[in-house]
Amino acid sequence: MPRFFKNRQFILFVLIAVALIAAMAYTYDTQRYVTKPESLIGAILTPVQKLFYKIGGGISDFFSSIKEIGSLRATNEKLQKEVERLKKENIQLQELLNENKRLREALNFKTENMELDLKLATITGKNPGNWFNTFTIDKGKNEGIKPGMAILDEKGNMVGQVTQVGDTWAKVLSLIDKDSSVSAVDVRTRDNGVVRGDLNGGLIMIYLPLDAELIEGDIITTSDMSKFPKGLIIGKVSKVVREPGSLLKQAVIEPAADFERLEYVFVVTNRINTGK
Repeated sequence: MPRFFKNRQFILFVLIAVALIAAMAYTYDTQRYVTKPESLIGAILTPVQKLFYKIGGGISDFFSSIKEIGSLRATNEKLQKEVERLKKENIQLQELLNENKRLREALNFKTENMELDLKLATITGKNPGNWFNTFTIDKGKNEGIKPGMAILDEKGNMVGQVTQVGDTWAKVLSLIDKDSSVSAVDVRTRDNGVVRGDLNGGLIMIYLPLDAELIEGDIITTSDMSKFPKGLIIGKVSKVVREPGSLLKQAVIEPAADFERLEYVFVVTNRINTGK
């Protein structure tokens, strides 16, 4: 026989509980007052019922909380995916806005400079490093591109010149490269010199006479002695110094073009007024 059936106290408790429940069921009536024995039984059973009710409610709340946590996790994952999607869309939108701004500036420059025959090209590659010392564009011989043609940024600032040409591409040597040189002039004083690239992504204007009156802020452009169209903006003077051991001056030129962020460029294929 099982051990709990041998426990008289347990058997007595079970019998009393059964008797109390049976008595409550037998005397149940919604239209009368309970008797004293029934009241006593109710007083005994109420704490027990209350305990089991709280336990049952707690268990129900526990499983409800687990269900809610699972639902919250699913919602959180969905929201995180939505946030990531919106971030990507925002980045793409910003890229489109930046591209639109650059192309609008290019269109404005082309419209305002009808004397120049310009072909818009996209940069497809560049030399290693931060500076665009040399780079490749997606226009070549099939588009009428030839070596020696001037290259401008989308705002019309001088960038460099074409050095090599393929059928559908061309290589460009930028102004800031140490092998580059351009005949230039100070717009204000008309002093002539040669602009060359330095080793730090900047420009130096050399062969300036000692009596040259260049000052900080002067605009430097291509001169009429250049093989490029005259008047193309190269940059502005940031400092003028005398060359050591020489009877000449030189000027440090801040490039007008941003040689770290080039994307689109113009190829100057000819000048309408000269037929070049």
